[in-house]
Amino acid sequence: MNKYLLLPILLFSAALSAQDLFNTQNLNVSFNELKATAYSKDSTANAFYIYEDGYSRFESSGDYNLLTDYKAKIKILNKEGFPHASVQIKLFKGKNGEEKIHKLKATTYYLENGKQQVRNLDPALIYTEENPEYNIVKFTFPSVQPGAVLVYSYQKESPYYFNFETWWFQESIPKIYSRYLADIPGNYRYHIKKIGEQPLDVENNEIQRDCFSIQGVAGQADCSRSEYVMKNIPAFKEEEYLTSKFNFISRIEYELEEVLYPDGRVKKFTKSWKDVDRELKNDNDLGKQLRKTKWVREVLPESISSKANNLEKAQEIFEFVKSNYKWNGDYQIYRNVSIKELLEEKTGNVSAINILLHNLYIEEGFNVLPVLSSTRQNGMPTQLYPVLSEFNYLMVQLEIDGKTFLLDATEKNTEFGVIPFRTLNKYGRLLDFENGSSWIDIEPEVYSTITIQDSIKLNSNGTTTGNSIHNFSGYHALAVRNKLDEIQPEEIFQSLTNANSHTRSLIAVPENVENQVNITFNLHNSSQKINDLIYVNPFSFKFFKENPFKLKERTYPIDFGYKDIYTYNISLVIPETYEFVEFPENRRIILPEKGGSLQFLTQKVNDHSAMIHCRVSFPHSVYSAGFYPYFQKFFSELLNIQEQSIILVREKKKT
Repeated sequence: MNKYLLLPILLFSAALSAQDLFNTQNLNVSFNELKATAYSKDSTANAFYIYEDGYSRFESSGDYNLLTDYKAKIKILNKEGFPHASVQIKLFKGKNGEEKIHKLKATTYYLENGKQQVRNLDPALIYTEENPEYNIVKFTFPSVQPGAVLVYSYQKESPYYFNFETWWFQESIPKIYSRYLADIPGNYRYHIKKIGEQPLDVENNEIQRDCFSIQGVAGQADCSRSEYVMKNIPAFKEEEYLTSKFNFISRIEYELEEVLYPDGRVKKFTKSWKDVDRELKNDNDLGKQLRKTKWVREVLPESISSKANNLEKAQEIFEFVKSNYKWNGDYQIYRNVSIKELLEEKTGNVSAINILLHNLYIEEGFNVLPVLSSTRQNGMPTQLYPVLSEFNYLMVQLEIDGKTFLLDATEKNTEFGVIPFRTLNKYGRLLDFENGSSWIDIEPEVYSTITIQDSIKLNSNGTTTGNSIHNFSGYHALAVRNKLDEIQPEEIFQSLTNANSHTRSLIAVPENVENQVNITFNLHNSSQKINDLIYVNPFSFKFFKENPFKLKERTYPIDFGYKDIYTYNISLVIPETYEFVEFPENRRIILPEKGGSLQFLTQKVNDHSAMIHCRVSFPHSVYSAGFYPYFQKFFSELLNIQEQSIILVREKKKT
C-alpha cells in the first residue's frame, strides 16, 4: 500500500455543525478509567490515549486566522509512563506573525483511598521556551502517579494556513480513539494527504452551508467539512533499519493548492516542477551560486586542470575539493550559500561544497547537474507535486562516457561515486534547467561487504591461537574509516568487532586499500576444555551482536540502505594427538522471493584440520514490512549458528 493517499472531497449536505461534533466528546473521567491498570491491546504500554479530538477552521472575523481546538485524555499506567505527563506545544513564528495558545487547561484525576481526587494545573507553571523560528509552550501535569488520568485542552491560533493543521493519529503510545474535524472555506483548495499504514475507521466529507463570511463581501461562503477517525491505534515503535519515522507515522496533512478570491482572481500556491525549475534557476542563493563558475577558474592546480577530461581527472577534482574544503555540519540549501565565502574560509555548508564541486566540473567542461535530495532522517519528499521544504540536501550527478556518478564531497573518507550513508533515501530531483528536472533513483548498485578470514590453531589445553583478517568494502569500509578517525589504536578491537565472549586480541593492524579497509587481529581464545573433551566454537566474531528485530509486528519497511554480503571463512587445525568427534549440522536458509540467504558449511579437510564457511547475503537494500517475521527468524538462526555451532574434539586413545 502506498503511504501517500490523496483524499477526495465528497460533497453532500450536513445537518450537524462541526462544533457540535467536536463537543460530543467531553472531558469527564470515569471511575473505571481511573481503576484500569493495563491496556488490553498492548501489554507493553506504559501510557495510552483514551481519546483525543481536534477541530480546525478559519475564524469568520478579525484576522481570519486558523483556529484549532484540541482536547485529550491520557491514562498513565506506571512510572515509565510519567514522561507523557510533560506536554510541549510547538508554535511557529515568522514574517506573518506568531502562533498563539488560548484557553489552556490541564487537570490530573487520580484515586486516593478509593476516592477520586482532582488537581488543576496552576497557570503560573506554564512557561514558553523561545527559539528563533518557533516557541514551545511547556507544562507538566500536577500530582502525576500510576493510574492517573490526565485531561487537557487548548485552542491554537495560527496565521499560517498554507499547510493547515497536520493531525497526528499515531504517536509513541497507543490510542483508543482519535478524531479530527476540519472546516475549509470553498475558495481554499488543499491537497489532502493520508500518510501511514493505519486505516481510517471513519471518513466523512460534506458541504456545510454558509459557514464562513468575509468582512465587506456580501453573503456567506460554503465550507467542505471533513471528519477522520481512527480507533485502536498502535504505538509507533522505532527499530533499527528505519529511515525517518515521519515517512510512516499515520497522519493527515494539508498543502494549500490555490485560493479563489471573491473578485475572480486565482492565486496558486502549489506549482509545477516547470515553475519551480524556473524559480530555482533565478534564485538569489541556489541558482545564482550555480552560475558563479567564473569564481573557480583559478582554483584548480595546473597539474589537474591541464589533463584531458576523463574519469581520472574527474576523480582528482573530487579528491581536491574533498581534501581542501571542510563541511561545517549545516544542511542549508536555499540560504547562506556562498561559494566566495567557502573559497576564503575553506569551510561551508553542504550546498556550498557541492556547488563548488559542480562549478569546477562545469568550468572544466564536464557534463554535471545538481541533485536536490532529502537525508534519511529528514524523510522522503513527496513525488506528487513540488514541496521544496521537504528537501534538505544537494549533491551532483556527473556523467562520463555514458555512465553516471552521484558525488558528495562533504566527507573526507568517501570514495568517488560513494555518497554518505545519510543520503541513501531512495530518490532525488535532478535539476536540469535547460531540459526540465526529473526524478532519479538513489541506491547503490554494488554490494557492501564484510569478509572475515580466521586461521586458528587448537592447543591441547583447549585454548586457540591464530589471527583474523577483517576486510570491509563499500559502506562498511566508509563506516570503519570514520570510526578509525575517532578512536585510539587500543580501542579498535572493542569498537569495530562483535567478538564472542571467549575471544581476546592484543594487536590490531589497520590497512587502507583502494575502496577497502583491512584489519588484522592477533587472536587468543580462552579454554573450552571440559574433562577430556574440547568444545570448539570456531566463530571468534559475530556479524551481529543481537537480533535487531524484536517487535511483535512492524508496519514499515526494513531499510538497510545498501545491498550486503557477510562472509566468514575459518581454517581450524587441531593437535596431531587429537581427533574430531563431532561437527555441527550444515544449514541453508533462503528468504522468500530470493530476498536473501544464509549458508553454513563445515568440512573436514583431513584428520587434523577443518574448514568452516558462513555466508549471509541481502540482495536488496529495502524490504517490505511483509518480510519482517522472516527476518526475525533469519537473524535468530544466524545468531544461533554463530553462538552454538560446536566442533567436538578429544585426545586420541593410546593403543
